Amino acid sequence: MMGSVGRKGIKVLVVEDERPLRDLIREELTRSGYKVETAADGIEGLAKFGVELFNVVLLDIRMPGMDGVEVLERMRYESTLPEIIIFTGHGTIETAVECIRQGAYDYLTKPVKLDELEMVIDKAAEKNRLRLENINLKLEVSKFENHQIVGKSQAILKVLDIVSRWGRVDEHVLITGESGAGKELVARAVHDASSRVNKPFVTVNCGRLNVHTAESELFGHMQGAFTGAVKGRAGLFELADTGTLFMDEVSEMPLDVQVKLLRVLETSTFRRLGGNRDISVDVRFVFASNKNLLECVNRGEFRDDLYHRINLLLVNIPPLRERKEDVMPLAWFFLKSSNAAPLGGWEFSPDAVASLCAYDWPGNVRELRNTIRRACILAPESIITADLFPFSPPRPTPTPLPAVISPVTAATATTAASAEPLWVMEKAHIRQVLELVEGNKSKAARILEIDRKTLYTKLERYGLE
Repeated sequence: MMGSVGRKGIKVLVVEDERPLRDLIREELTRSGYKVETAADGIEGLAKFGVELFNVVLLDIRMPGMDGVEVLERMRYESTLPEIIIFTGHGTIETAVECIRQGAYDYLTKPVKLDELEMVIDKAAEKNRLRLENINLKLEVSKFENHQIVGKSQAILKVLDIVSRWGRVDEHVLITGESGAGKELVARAVHDASSRVNKPFVTVNCGRLNVHTAESELFGHMQGAFTGAVKGRAGLFELADTGTLFMDEVSEMPLDVQVKLLRVLETSTFRRLGGNRDISVDVRFVFASNKNLLECVNRGEFRDDLYHRINLLLVNIPPLRERKEDVMPLAWFFLKSSNAAPLGGWEFSPDAVASLCAYDWPGNVRELRNTIRRACILAPESIITADLFPFSPPRPTPTPLPAVISPVTAATATTAASAEPLWVMEKAHIRQVLELVEGNKSKAARILEIDRKTLYTKLERYGLE
């Protein structure tokens, strides 16, 4: 059985018409660490169920007016997330079993033993927690393979400093930066630096929402709210309760949904699509955009009041081309985390390093990650060379030759060199290098400062295979 510390976040609704029992349960459960709300009948219970998110509901079957069976049906109509435990007398056990078939978690017979009640509540709350976690995992639009921000540039160190300071406060955060710069990674870092680190982190890409699906995705909907809504569904605001909701590409949100988002930010309440009750939530919002939101406001694409509401704590992520010092640390990180890593580990050839550092990375960190992944798949050996990249490597600057070569200089150079053809000298040099490295073609190519394909061609041409 979990202790009172572990029960601190568990919210329980007790719907019981007998006041002495209701008050006793509230006092004992509160003393044990639960957060408890009570209702004297089914109507009051439904009203509280509709405006607050509970983990567990304790519901008496026999109540005047609306009995527990009808209350259960209506609660399940509104939401399938909270677990519902039935109180029953010995004469209504069959009814309690039927309630379980309709979605109740368990039933307890009166008189209720406190230790047994707490054990069942703890199990039901754990099931509720696991269900929420599973839904959150399925609904995350995208997820980085790791939650580490890699880099050594002053720009990225400044971002890390801002994240550590602003993570500790509970205000909403706006992250700006080009596509692929790592906005979701920074949003996750803000969440991890906050007191909500062990609570849900839910993501939504507003660019994938349209005017017809946005409200249902964000606010949830009631059964029958629209054609095809055969059952109720919890929205992302509800799933992110007590945690963080990361809204990526917020500039793409439809204007009519922006109005409702502003209301959520100001009142911490929302209403499900097709519902008639306001639901309270405790959510920290982290927004992100790859567009200039002020320009979107000037074009009439984004609400001015919403812009000023979310533009409080700003984190700007510079593009990768402006922090070239981070290219190789990131490249090494992606290389070491590759699933295709050989036993001896990966290496970068000098030409690969030069190519990576010279490229401007229009797709930012995402493009770099995909480039390294592609190179690991294509590489025949454990070395990454420039020819494995989808962009051209930088060309070396040729050494300028003298404008005029005198006959004396030419004659001296001819005398100093061997009289044999150039290919004979090249073949001998390649053979010497191969003997030096004991036949390791990757090391030979690095010493000769040529890529492996060129080396293989020369080996075949000179019969050195």
